[in-house]
Amino acid sequence: MRTWMLVVTTSCFAAAGAAADTAPRAIAIVGGAAAGDPKPRSTYLVHEPGPGGSPLELPSGTAHAAPTIIFMNRMGGIYRPGDSDSRTNQSSIPSRTSQVDPWSVSAAGWQQVMSCMSEQFARFNVVITDVDPGNVPHIESVVAGSPQDVGMGSGVGGVSPFTDDCGVIPNSIVFTFAEVYGTAYRDICETAAQEVSHSFGLDHEYECKDPMTYLGGCGDKSFQNRLASCGEYSARTCWCGGTTQNSVAMLTERLGAHNLPPLVDITAPADGAIVAPAFEVVVSATDTGMLTRVELWLDGALAETLVAPPWRFATDAALPDGTHAIEVRVFDDGEATATDQVAVTVARSGGGGDGDGDGDGDGDGDGDGDDDGGGLITGGCAAAGGAGTGLALLALAFLPRRRRR
Repeated sequence: MRTWMLVVTTSCFAAAGAAADTAPRAIAIVGGAAAGDPKPRSTYLVHEPGPGGSPLELPSGTAHAAPTIIFMNRMGGIYRPGDSDSRTNQSSIPSRTSQVDPWSVSAAGWQQVMSCMSEQFARFNVVITDVDPGNVPHIESVVAGSPQDVGMGSGVGGVSPFTDDCGVIPNSIVFTFAEVYGTAYRDICETAAQEVSHSFGLDHEYECKDPMTYLGGCGDKSFQNRLASCGEYSARTCWCGGTTQNSVAMLTERLGAHNLPPLVDITAPADGAIVAPAFEVVVSATDTGMLTRVELWLDGALAETLVAPPWRFATDAALPDGTHAIEVRVFDDGEATATDQVAVTVARSGGGGDGDGDGDGDGDGDGDGDDDGGGLITGGCAAAGGAGTGLALLALAFLPRRRRR
């Protein structure tokens, strides 16, 4: 088991010949690019708790009545060292007053980053905005500049303050150094999500699908609702003890839940369709979390429940002919629900004739004689002899030309 950890003091961040301003005392940097790793790596800077640390109070969670505001700042700014306070541009990361220049990103590129961040935090009680909240409490995610702007070395993709007891840092300022990523907008978003989460006490994870990880090659990342080992290039003990963490559980505890309802669609049968008995109901259902069950309701009564995909239901073959109401109800692991409904008509084949001599094949050959073709296709073919047979054969002879028109 190997821990990738570099322990430094605050003086390491002061530029040569520059007088360091007053800043919280850093006791370690966790993370960073290993030798031979060409990809920028996000880090967190652990500060000593208590007097001289950041922040002075270390709550284990935040009030959930109002959403936490995450301000995505691509314009940079001037940041003074000190206990973290996004309202006054005071940061515990730089050891001296530092300027981060704006990120020259296209509107389309910035929208990709914003949309991705909204998706990452969709299940939590947060507001993602790129409008400065001013004096209102908020987390500031600076997405601009390079690591050297705040006194950090090359290879660092982002940095957040971190408390020695893995607490929440109110009004934290975190940095994602957009200039080192270029137009890799998804990487920028996932780094920003990781840095914000460090300020809520989350460690790095040795779990490829979670944005708290260093691992790659498994597609887009999102917060995973499972226990994962802590670590960077290998598993290690978590900073605050133990060997695992659950990023969704920790963020839910500290941010509160904003459980979006699932998305559901009955893809078959179509609304208004005529169907045979024992028809199948096919459902498409997705969720930002985990779906726990999908219910099929027929005519207001629960018919069947599925707890795992594929979401396909076989209806009762004894369902009588006529119109029926179909409803599906979808539930996720937060008990958020969504529904979809269609109406269908069950019709068994072989119907239509009433035996009253109107050309329905009862052998009396009298048809209805109105030349509208109404009785020729459905009747007559089964009759033996008589004029009815002749009419049926005549209808079949003309059938190919009718289909071509």
